[in-house]
Amino acid sequence: MRRWLGTTTANFLLLNFALIFICTLPGYVLVYVQADRLMLNSFARPLESRKDNLLRHYAKGGAQELEKAVRSKTRHGPSDNSALMLVAPDGHRISGNVTTWPAGLKTPADWNPITLHRDGRKQDEPFLAFTTEFPSGERLLLGGLLDGRATMQRTLLLALAAALALALPIGLLGSTLIIRRMNRMVEIIAVAGQHVADGNLSRRLATDGSSDPLNRLRESLNAMMARIETLVEELRLLTDALAHDIRSPLMRISAHVQRATRMLPGTDNLASFDAISREVAGLLQLLESALEIGRAEAGIGREDFAPFDVVEVLQDLCEMYQPSATDRGVSIECGVSRPVQLLGDRGLIARALANLVDNALKYGADGRQIALAVHIETDEVALVVADQGKGIPADRHGEALRKFGRLDGARADEGSGLGLALVNAVATLHGGSLTLQDNHPGLRATVRLKREPVSGGQHHLSPKLSRKKLAKQHQGAIAA
Repeated sequence: MRRWLGTTTANFLLLNFALIFICTLPGYVLVYVQADRLMLNSFARPLESRKDNLLRHYAKGGAQELEKAVRSKTRHGPSDNSALMLVAPDGHRISGNVTTWPAGLKTPADWNPITLHRDGRKQDEPFLAFTTEFPSGERLLLGGLLDGRATMQRTLLLALAAALALALPIGLLGSTLIIRRMNRMVEIIAVAGQHVADGNLSRRLATDGSSDPLNRLRESLNAMMARIETLVEELRLLTDALAHDIRSPLMRISAHVQRATRMLPGTDNLASFDAISREVAGLLQLLESALEIGRAEAGIGREDFAPFDVVEVLQDLCEMYQPSATDRGVSIECGVSRPVQLLGDRGLIARALANLVDNALKYGADGRQIALAVHIETDEVALVVADQGKGIPADRHGEALRKFGRLDGARADEGSGLGLALVNAVATLHGGSLTLQDNHPGLRATVRLKREPVSGGQHHLSPKLSRKKLAKQHQGAIAA
């Protein structure tokens, strides 16, 4: 309930409910007051003639004539529905059927509801009363019994309560319909945004060709996604062409260096040519890593996803890096056993994990152990590479994930600062994420990947990576 009350839907419903209540209640109060006033006016009309008659008696014979008229009209006793009382200037009753003059009753006063106690009655009764004071000091009270007012008020209150009880559900239903339509519009935007976030730029929303605002929204979003797809494709073609144009002269430089090495033997020359070859190889690898990151961030490559066993990849990496780890006095433990099938690009996942293992060897070598593990969660698989080195301060994890982001301790080492950026891009391409945590001591890098369902036509596992491909990815990780 707390989570629901915090949603936009709940806020809109409660706001609309409050507006309906605030706008409806004053109208119902006005209807109640006006109906009561009309009823009092209907009670006052027949009493007006009696009032005029009594005033004529006073005009004709003064207080004595008025006293006779009052006595005559109250001789019927308790069976009469009227209340009459004539009091002297000193306040004592001259005649009438009301026991005492009501305390606080203003004189003169037009027709007002008041409670009076008549002679022969056991309790007070509601009356519509009129009072006046004559020049000689006498005061006259005339009232008519409001015997049906309480019943009318109860009936009117019940009717208004029933109307309010009916208006609120109807308003609530209308609000729900409005919210559903609003949610449909929001859902359209959310679906389109999710397609873009997932890199599925070729997906389009269904349209019906009408002029409905929802359909126009779908058409606008389709046009936006088509434009984004065009720009991404143009960028891919441009980067591929640029990479080819840059890679070709670098490869020719490497070939020229190798030829010059054979033509100009000598220790000094060989050292210089070897340094040039390493720099060219580093540039080629830097270019390849930057292109891989760009393609992954653009969502390119999802169409080539295939099922594979990620445990097999981790075991191959452990076997591949074991000699390097042994030379550094570090042990690599692969805490995985049963197969775990994922849908994705095996080569990219292997390269990303190789980058993490290589970082653990370079910056966590002062520790004793590097651990690789797989944790299966509800809808995700967590691939963990943990070392026991110095680690990275928690406030600098974001800096380490940036492209070309190199912390102070790593600036003297070879590399371009694209290793973690590539891992993060590969994880994002697979609908996952890369998180860095303190391993107490050391760094714990976790790649979380979604466990996508494998279709019936893709039930086989992709072939195991060859040792040659793993070695190539190992070299690429070192350069990154």
